[in-house]
Amino acid sequence: MRYKDQDKINKIVQIIEYWRLKEGTEPTISQIAADANMSRSCVHNYLKEMDEKGIISYSRRHYDTSKTEMISEEITTAPVCGTVKCGDPQLEEAEIYEYVRLPVSIFGNKEMYILKAKGDSMEDAGIEEGDIVVVENRQYPEKNEIVVAMDEEGANTLKRYKGTNEKGQATLAFENERKYKGKEIHLDQMRIQGIARFVIKKL
Repeated sequence: MRYKDQDKINKIVQIIEYWRLKEGTEPTISQIAADANMSRSCVHNYLKEMDEKGIISYSRRHYDTSKTEMISEEITTAPVCGTVKCGDPQLEEAEIYEYVRLPVSIFGNKEMYILKAKGDSMEDAGIEEGDIVVVENRQYPEKNEIVVAMDEEGANTLKRYKGTNEKGQATLAFENERKYKGKEIHLDQMRIQGIARFVIKKL
């Protein structure tokens, strides 16, 4: 290799990995040059020789290192929509605060949205106050799935769907034996807003 400055080689690798892993985009040659304190022509020559030696993969302004080659590029976008009550139904206005990217390799390729949990009625299901709940936007739950449900008054809640009772009412169960043992909500009319699929929380 003509360019024997290993520090510069390492710096270029670090810059590529920073932009790909932290910024989620490809660095331009100008950006690499500025970050590495090198000229554009020098960076271009380094990239070509690093590619020839297998240190990076470089083609048409796309760069990969051994680390960035493992990045899963497939993502889905989900809106963050505020809070959902884990207790008796409560009126909430749907309000989108931001959109976030979710990797398909973890969350799947379904339409999702995100809520923050309020209350303690679903603690035994692992959902606590302040947890982030990733919800699949689906209106037809299976029995025992955790759902975001809206009643006939337009109030919503996060509960375990237990099917219908002998009166044809939809049954939603609390999951906190310590505080709400056996408590259920029975609704004549109910609209499912989604199915809870993932919980993101601090440990």
